[in-house]
Amino acid sequence: MKISMKYLMALLVLVTLSMSTAQAQDWRTEDNNSKRLRINPFNRDGHFFTTSNKDFSSIGKEIRNATRDLRRVSVTRRGRRVTNKRSIFARKWDIDRNYPRRGTDHFVNIYLGLNNFIEDKDLVDSDELYSLHPISSWYAGFNFDNITRIYGPLYLEWGAGVSTQDFSFENTRARLVKDDMGITFEEAADVTGRKSKINVSYINVHFVPTISFGRYSDFRVGFGVYGGYKIGSFTKYKFDDANGDKQKEKLNDNLLINPFKYGFRAQVGWDFFDLFFNYDVTELFEEDKNAPRLNPVTFGIIF
Repeated sequence: MKISMKYLMALLVLVTLSMSTAQAQDWRTEDNNSKRLRINPFNRDGHFFTTSNKDFSSIGKEIRNATRDLRRVSVTRRGRRVTNKRSIFARKWDIDRNYPRRGTDHFVNIYLGLNNFIEDKDLVDSDELYSLHPISSWYAGFNFDNITRIYGPLYLEWGAGVSTQDFSFENTRARLVKDDMGITFEEAADVTGRKSKINVSYINVHFVPTISFGRYSDFRVGFGVYGGYKIGSFTKYKFDDANGDKQKEKLNDNLLINPFKYGFRAQVGWDFFDLFFNYDVTELFEEDKNAPRLNPVTFGIIF
C-alpha cells in the first residue's frame, strides 16, 4: 500500500511524543464504529494500527493534548512531589517534618503521651487517693502545626489543635466529690474497683522557638509556651458492686477544673521523630476553690 509523505511525517511526530510521555500518561484511546486513534502508534499487542478516513486536524488536537499533559507531569524535588499546575490542592498538609529553607511549611501531627501530677514541686505521693497510674493516664492530641524560618537556624513551631487527657487513679476505688466547699477525694466502700478516672478535653495553641542543626531533617531542640481552653470534662468509674455485678458510672460536669490553662513546652527531635514535655503552670482545679494543688505534666512523642 502506498503511503503519502504527509501521513509518514504525522506518524513520526506521534512516535516521538509517545516516547516522551510514556511515563506521564496511560494509553489514550478513542474507539467508535468508524475510527480508532491512540497517541502511541502501536497497540498493546505491538501491532501497527490502521485508520480510515483520518482527519489530520484530530492529530493536531492529540498533539496539543499530549503537550498539555506533558506540562502537568509531576516531578520530585528534595523528596517532595510538586506539579507545574498551581492550585489550592497543590498545597497539602504534609506528614513529615522537613524544615523549610525559607517561608513556612504545614503539617498534621498526632501527639501521644502519658500524664502525671506535680504537687509541691514533686510527683504526687502514691499514698494519696489522687495519685495516678501513669501507664493508664493517656494524652492524645491532633494538631495543625506550622514551621516558619525566622533567621539562620532559628525556626518557630506554632499551631493549633485539640487534645484529651485521661487522669487515671492508681486507687480504682477513688472518687472525686464536688460540693460547695470545693473538691475532695474519697474511697468507695463495698465495691471492687476496676477503673477510676477524670477526662479533660482542650482546644490548644502553642509557640515553640526551635533551633535546627541542619537544613532540612536534622537534630533540633525547642522551648516555648502553650495555652488551652477547656471544652469538656467528665468522671468515669467502673467497678463490681457488692453482688459482683459490673457497673459503670459517668458524670459530665465542669468538676471545678480551670477553664483555661497555660504552660511551658520543651521539644527535641530528629527527622520525623519528636519528643515533647508539657508542664502546666496553671493548676488543674480552680485556685480559689478548696482542692488539691495539682499541676499536670505530660511526656510523649509527636508523629
